[in-house]
Amino acid sequence: MRKALVVVLLKVLVGVLLGVFSFLVAMFVGGAAGTLPAFIAVAAFLFGCQFLLSWGHVDAHRKDWPVMLALAAPLLVLTFMMVLVERLETVLDQGPVLLFACAGIYAGAVTASRMARRTGAPLSPRARQ
Repeated sequence: MRKALVVVLLKVLVGVLLGVFSFLVAMFVGGAAGTLPAFIAVAAFLFGCQFLLSWGHVDAHRKDWPVMLALAAPLLVLTFMMVLVERLETVLDQGPVLLFACAGIYAGAVTASRMARRTGAPLSPRARQ
């Protein structure tokens, strides 16, 4: 039980760090290619992050919510700050990045779960709880 908690906390910490890095991905791709490619790049990046963090967990899309929330938390905070500070046009133009991010994160968890079931991965200790 204690070991499983440490693993979850480590994954949450890595998730927050990767979430911060996803903001940098959005900034660099958005500056070079535009808004829509930045949204797609963030979704793809977070898909890969969540897929790797949930690798081998058959119930990842149901039980890995702390990791999914940790990945989305930096963008959620930045979106909230943007709503408070920026004009409405800017919020409507750049706000949907959070939707793309959440879609990428959930798709990564679902894909990891389906692949774990397909390969017959045993239930992890977190899934047995």
